[in-house]
Amino acid sequence: MIMACPAILTGQNFLASVLSGIDCQAQTIGLYGYGALADPTSFISLMLTGLLTLFVALFGIRMMLGYPIAGRDLVNAMLKIGIVLTLATSWPAWRVLGYDLVIHGPDEIARAIGTAAQLPAVGNSLGDRLQRIDDGLVAFIAFGTGRPMVAQSDWFFTQSDWYQIGLTRIVFLSGTVGIMAMIRLAAAILLAIAPLMAGLLLFGTTRSIFAGWAKGLAMTFLASLALTLVLQVEIAMIEPWLQDVLLRRAATQITANAPAEGLAIALSFMIVLLGLILLAGWIAFHPSDWLSIAIPATRLLGEERDAIPLRAAPDHPPRQAAPGRHVSLAIADSLRREERHIEMRDGRTAAQFQLTAIATTTAAPAIRPGNALGTDHRRGGKRVSAASIKRDAAH
Repeated sequence: MIMACPAILTGQNFLASVLSGIDCQAQTIGLYGYGALADPTSFISLMLTGLLTLFVALFGIRMMLGYPIAGRDLVNAMLKIGIVLTLATSWPAWRVLGYDLVIHGPDEIARAIGTAAQLPAVGNSLGDRLQRIDDGLVAFIAFGTGRPMVAQSDWFFTQSDWYQIGLTRIVFLSGTVGIMAMIRLAAAILLAIAPLMAGLLLFGTTRSIFAGWAKGLAMTFLASLALTLVLQVEIAMIEPWLQDVLLRRAATQITANAPAEGLAIALSFMIVLLGLILLAGWIAFHPSDWLSIAIPATRLLGEERDAIPLRAAPDHPPRQAAPGRHVSLAIADSLRREERHIEMRDGRTAAQFQLTAIATTTAAPAIRPGNALGTDHRRGGKRVSAASIKRDAAH
């Protein structure tokens, strides 16, 4: 059964009824929008089933084609499937993880901070306190500033006072209703399309869209928290000022400066709210920018603490070679070592032969032929017969 949101009323309860209607519409969109998309007969549910089937089929094809699949790849695939099914089909889990956190979480945190800081309008009384301020502005418009209209110039300033008081109320209402509606309705729409965004987590080409959706939820959470706290501070500043202005007018005192003061306060807080929304978006969508602010300081402290580094880290990590290249390099190194071993062994053998020959020729004495065994009594000279001597002498 769809909850019935309160109707907007004019008069004294205008602002409170508008704020209640915005909260009711946001809760209705986030709750029943999710239920409509997560219904098994919806188009989104059928599309999600097709995406899961395609993801499992592609993973199986990778295994059949022999692509290397590590254990972490299988674990990541199972985690993705589990997250998708949880976000898209389990309302109890999504209500705790997403709906209650984004819709009711900022109010709970703001209540704790406001109680500790003693800020007004803690809890459900925020709308009532804002409505009280709006009623005070209406009374201020009715009373005016009390400036007398005795001359043409005074009439001009009096009309300007009426204009500034009316503009103050317009800025106050617009800055409260418009910014709150933008934040709450944006959060409700993002919560409602959770089943659609969950299927985009499965594939790398669409994962950035899922990440942007999650960052959008984080932005609305931070912006809603900032909105509640800033409105509490605004109530703490405007209520005493407005009460003093009304007391002065009840005492028939002229409050000529009050219109400009009220306009400045209302306009300043509207600018503050817009700036905090931009800050929440920057923090949610660009976490690396604000995280990198602390990295140089930490690195500098580390360099001062370690005066002498042991080893400088390379600019680029070394490239890992393929397993086949490791085997070929090992074989080539083994062959080179064997070749060097053979060369060294042959060199040592040749050197030993040369040293042996040198030692033999220098250290050992020369052996004459006559000193050989069995040659001691051999005739050392040439034998000549007597007849040849006579013949030679006769000639």
